[in-house]
Amino acid sequence: MLLSHSTQSGGRKRLIGVVFVCLLLSNITSASGNEDDWINSADICQKTSELQFNGTLANQSVTWQTELGPRLPGSNASLALRNSLTENLTNYGWDVELSNHTSHEINLTNVIATWKPQNLSQNEYDELGRIVLSAHYDTRNIADRDSNESLRNTPILGANDGASGVAALAELGRIIPSMDLNNEIMLLFSDAEDQGDNYTLGAEAWADNLTQEEINRTESFILLDMIGDADLQLTKIIPSTPILTENLMILGEKLGLSNQTDGCNGQRSNVMQPNQSIAVIDDHVHPFALGIPSLDIIDLTYGVNATPFGGYWHTTQDTADKVSAESLENVGMIVELGLLTGAWTTIDTPLEQSKLSNNSEPEQKQPIEEATNKGADSSKLLAVLSFSVLAISLVSLFFLKRFVE
Repeated sequence: MLLSHSTQSGGRKRLIGVVFVCLLLSNITSASGNEDDWINSADICQKTSELQFNGTLANQSVTWQTELGPRLPGSNASLALRNSLTENLTNYGWDVELSNHTSHEINLTNVIATWKPQNLSQNEYDELGRIVLSAHYDTRNIADRDSNESLRNTPILGANDGASGVAALAELGRIIPSMDLNNEIMLLFSDAEDQGDNYTLGAEAWADNLTQEEINRTESFILLDMIGDADLQLTKIIPSTPILTENLMILGEKLGLSNQTDGCNGQRSNVMQPNQSIAVIDDHVHPFALGIPSLDIIDLTYGVNATPFGGYWHTTQDTADKVSAESLENVGMIVELGLLTGAWTTIDTPLEQSKLSNNSEPEQKQPIEEATNKGADSSKLLAVLSFSVLAISLVSLFFLKRFVE
């Protein structure tokens, strides 16, 4: 994941501009048109008793993946992981395809698994909305932030940055066919997210090949990345579709993961950080730029007292012992509960009864310098952000003038 980069192609630079324009529009456009409010229509606390996600199984997958070694595009370890995902998901009833692409001289393979409700007519199938759950399965080819300079050209094992998201998707793949859902679900395991100076290549290739019909019927894109940190901290991520961010925080609150109010279980914790926002460009920016409601669930403070993009991130210390079954289960249950309650589909309904407001400023924002990574060019980012702020101001003045008149 990244914000911008001085060596990016012109197309990727334009994408960054599109993303922030989309972010601007998403924050000044009010939600309307859907009378069903999932938080009122669904008995969320009852649904929490139905959750099946097993963090222990997911954690075992993290260990197994790291034992394969670094999962670089084109490597034997990458092939072994793809074969395992294909075999297991096929056995669970998913249709699995491999999508091959070449980008920046990297041969990459996306794994795409699709599940649809059973016993529907073709017309009913054609009208199904789709939810995409995604994670990247490759691991970084260099430990460029390792404290030991002699190890900085060493590939990382990627227990958290790679294996954690894959493990969560694999576990969701096990349980989704028994969940009686009314949506098509796609699991997208993207390749080549994190190779040298090249990022999000697999997700970009997937998005570039979507038809307009596929874009129109995709109700949301939920990305899971770096979700296994034992000291899990889930913040608001910019850019993301605001209502999905709102729903994420509410789901976590209901599961007892917020310190602001008791969850359905009567518990509180500090997992959810609704007053903190961090800017990051990750795989989700490609569907986001196409107008697909998108959300990045990610913990960028990897390790106790870590700063964003610090700790064990991009080091040889990103190993399975740093990943927690409890953290994997917390995130997995958030996603599962969102599927059960419609939180990932009723994205155009404002949650008016929520204490959380997308229009309020977070109490704490990370400085841009802390939010940049992978050699990001912060001066270009600041220019984009400055333009966004100016645009927001101009739009606000326009509407204020209209109101006064």
